Amino acid sequence: MKIWIDVLTPKQVLFFNGIAGELIKRGYDVFFTVRDFRETTGLAQKYLMKRHVVWIVGKYGGGDLRGKLVSSLERSLALVDIISREEPDAAISFTSPDAARVSFGLGIPHIAVSDTPHAKAVSKLTLPLSKALYTPWVIPRSRWVRYGIDRDRIMQYRGLDPVVWILRHVIDKETVERYGLDDMKYIVVRPIESKASYQLNTDYRRMLGIEKWVPRFIRETNGDYRVLIIPRYLDQITYYKNVFGKYRDNIIILDQVVDGLTLLKYSSGFVGYGGTMTMESALIGKPTLTLRPGRLPECIQYLVKRGVVKKMRSIKRVVEALKKQVKHMEETGERPLIEEMEDPARYISETITKVLSQ
Repeated sequence: MKIWIDVLTPKQVLFFNGIAGELIKRGYDVFFTVRDFRETTGLAQKYLMKRHVVWIVGKYGGGDLRGKLVSSLERSLALVDIISREEPDAAISFTSPDAARVSFGLGIPHIAVSDTPHAKAVSKLTLPLSKALYTPWVIPRSRWVRYGIDRDRIMQYRGLDPVVWILRHVIDKETVERYGLDDMKYIVVRPIESKASYQLNTDYRRMLGIEKWVPRFIRETNGDYRVLIIPRYLDQITYYKNVFGKYRDNIIILDQVVDGLTLLKYSSGFVGYGGTMTMESALIGKPTLTLRPGRLPECIQYLVKRGVVKKMRSIKRVVEALKKQVKHMEETGERPLIEEMEDPARYISETITKVLSQ
């Protein structure tokens, strides 16, 4: 059986790389299409292109609705030719509107994966066209049914998505050597996913921006810790380099695609404004703070309830929590929560044949 996997984001490269490996072990033939974007393409070159057939198709539409629509339509047309030629038996994507629409139009079963029910637009566009949805157990089925998928077509695994690549991760020595990670005490910061469709109407006025607390943290720790910021977009790279120019001895703005999990494993802690790296950090037992504005997604709420992620609401508390947690991290290690989790890649690969036959 041939399966087409469509990849849109950096997270999806890591997630589907693990799933592809499990599918191949079970005799499936797999190929990828990847949307062109700085971090996505960089990780695809590192993890996918040496092992699988991969097409780079289409580009990211940016931060406005018209750009997203035009890019998606153009990409869908380009996919039609490739998928018609390859004739896969099934498609799987992380709620890719392009993959769902092309699959449906060509009569190919589409299987969706998602841990983001707050991504309303893509859920509405993909779930009604999908044969099944795979999702973490912490998200109630009721959150998905409203998008037009039957309850009995929702498959839940008892693990969070980053478990897939954490279990299969190998330290990236190039990243360690490039930044001297083994000789440095530092925390990692990941800015907000500001151009995602689910963030376009977010009110950022109350958000505790990175520029508001990082200088204070550096002062109060006497420069003992550096801060590594991993921007998502080129304009974020430019912005943070301008804002923190005078702190270049203490703040590193990463302008190249890096292995984020390697950074986290060597770090003293993490502060996140999104979801994926927040989950990664918490699952491997690092002190983890979330400054994400608005309502936290279910997966992050679960980690907060388990006490491995802390939600911060003031600059003072951010700095005090970091100082306390990095000290605690140096004194003792905690049992990683990942040890309790099921591997989503194995679950999906073991059940996909049954799902497709229904």
